[in-house]
Amino acid sequence: MNDLAKLLLDSAREVGVSVTNRNVSELLIYLRELISWNKKTNLTAIRQDREIVVKHFIDSIACSKALGQSKSSSLLDVGAGAGFPGLPLKIIHPELNLTLLEPNNKKTAFLRHVIGTLNLSHAVVVPKRIEDCSRELQYQGRFTDIITRALDVDQVIPFVRPLLAHSGRLILCRAKPLDSGLNLFGLQIKNEIAYELPYGYGKRVLLILEPAHPT
Repeated sequence: MNDLAKLLLDSAREVGVSVTNRNVSELLIYLRELISWNKKTNLTAIRQDREIVVKHFIDSIACSKALGQSKSSSLLDVGAGAGFPGLPLKIIHPELNLTLLEPNNKKTAFLRHVIGTLNLSHAVVVPKRIEDCSRELQYQGRFTDIITRALDVDQVIPFVRPLLAHSGRLILCRAKPLDSGLNLFGLQIKNEIAYELPYGYGKRVLLILEPAHPT
């Protein structure tokens, strides 16, 4: 086992998520492609292998804690960027129906490349912004879980409710809780899950929001 594979296994265990050897192999392929593409396309400002593994891959995998029993859900990753957290979650939960929402053409090309390279089924890339997506009938009421890691909450929360299925949830991946008094546009916080990234890479919190009056 190489050092990065061991780092993935040990770090996943430390945040309380189990991964298989196959998961690790696929994540390492994803890492290889990310590093290769990042040399010519700015996908992530983080350049060191170890830091990418912990700050991107492990932080994404940790979002499993918020998915709970709904790992076979329809998941929308808003502002997917280079695929975090959606693609690592799809890799360790193949039963997820994943939609990656990302308007940047170079990033969508990379996302499609990774999906093809890993032969991931039920994973699609939609080159749109959430404000446009929320107005389209084909996406309304479609997603049991919506997750975002990269975007500010005020870029996401106003557009979420039309996209959520009945009893759907919004998962915010953050470094700190939300400020009190923030307009949640008909959503309410149902749960907060705090955890720490390994090796002193920082504290994180997953905020789970649901419609205050289910649609």
